[in-house]
Amino acid sequence: MGKANELTFQNDMIRQLIANGWLLGKPEGYNRELALYEEDLIGFVKETQDEQWQKFCKIYSNQSEKKFVERVGHQLDKADPNAAHKEMRTFGTLGVLRHGIKD
Repeated sequence: MGKANELTFQNDMIRQLIANGWLLGKPEGYNRELALYEEDLIGFVKETQDEQWQKFCKIYSNQSEKKFVERVGHQLDKADPNAAHKEMRTFGTLGVLRHGIKD
């Protein structure tokens, strides 16, 4: 597949995702180290878990968003999907989504 075909495929995928409710992010908002958009992460938590977010903000009143992103990053770093021990598989992206973060 040539580069022109790959770009066409990429643009088609992007159009399909947007047509189905996905948001198109801006490169400058993407955290490469954590492989996520911090604004989306914070927005999702605020929208879906307001009570827990308010508790977190009381604990970390200064820079609560920054601290939350750090905690998520720390949890993501613990990932080992091939670990024999079940506890180690509760980390990483799926683990964070399924089990939340530990603070």
